Amino acid sequence: MSDAQRTLGLASRRFYRVAEWIARVPWPWLQVRLSRRWGRVGSPFVADLAQVQDACAQAFAVPPAQAHTMAQQWLASQGLFATSIFGYHRMGPDWVRRHVRVHQPEALAQLRQSGGLVLSYHTHHHNTLGIVLGQSGVPTWGVAATEKASPMAPYTGRFMRIINGQSEAKFGGGKYLFTDEPRNLLRGLRLAFASRHGVVSICDNPTPSADQPAVRFMGRSFHVGVGVVETALEHQVPITLALLYPDLLGGYRLLLKRLPDGLGAHQVVQSYFDFLATAVRHSPWAWQGWHWHHGLPLAPA
Repeated sequence: MSDAQRTLGLASRRFYRVAEWIARVPWPWLQVRLSRRWGRVGSPFVADLAQVQDACAQAFAVPPAQAHTMAQQWLASQGLFATSIFGYHRMGPDWVRRHVRVHQPEALAQLRQSGGLVLSYHTHHHNTLGIVLGQSGVPTWGVAATEKASPMAPYTGRFMRIINGQSEAKFGGGKYLFTDEPRNLLRGLRLAFASRHGVVSICDNPTPSADQPAVRFMGRSFHVGVGVVETALEHQVPITLALLYPDLLGGYRLLLKRLPDGLGAHQVVQSYFDFLATAVRHSPWAWQGWHWHHGLPLAPA
């Protein structure tokens, strides 16, 4: 383990330990305020603040002061997530109805009926999405990287087990499918699609190269992995875009969009990033990826 990884591991462990204490505060309004504040000062990503601010300034063409506000909101969102995991066991259907505003309820109804691939994003709160869907009547599976291979495991293993274990317990019928177990992943995808369950997968991580053309997003151009998308297209299942993020006041917003049938893999992922671009123009903190966006190649004119 490198010194940088050790430093990040220690900072992450401290971050979740303090968040666990904040989660015990009995007054919701104060818990929200403390969580936001702790994200802004205690997040391991505070070290990336300049990168996030620079990415926001370039992506939104805003002055430094406004980009700084966006970056602070981004950190506050992570603080809210860190506290929220200690309440996962209490997140049932009533909690979802009281705390989550669904902007496209007809798309959620379609998911209940037909399942399919749910393409989501790194939002800090992406694990929470599986709970929201599962507790909204959509039996849910999640494609994820395993904690076993992470160098952070010695420091954050207990908290990762809370995140994965307690969110999976609320999936309503599915489970996590780990990317380092390709046979189990493929078997699980087939079972989930055949059962008309929802499969949450994220494909906003840049990859060095890919067979598909590059996607364009907020002034950048890059490649992403499309393996799960291609599997969904092979099985001819519906594809729904889903973005869950906090309103920073104690609630959440869930944006959904059912994609039309007949799209190819590149059309799917470009639609995926177009949907995200529309969302972040309203709520920049909704996407976690600003701390890697600044390093992506500029989109050609």
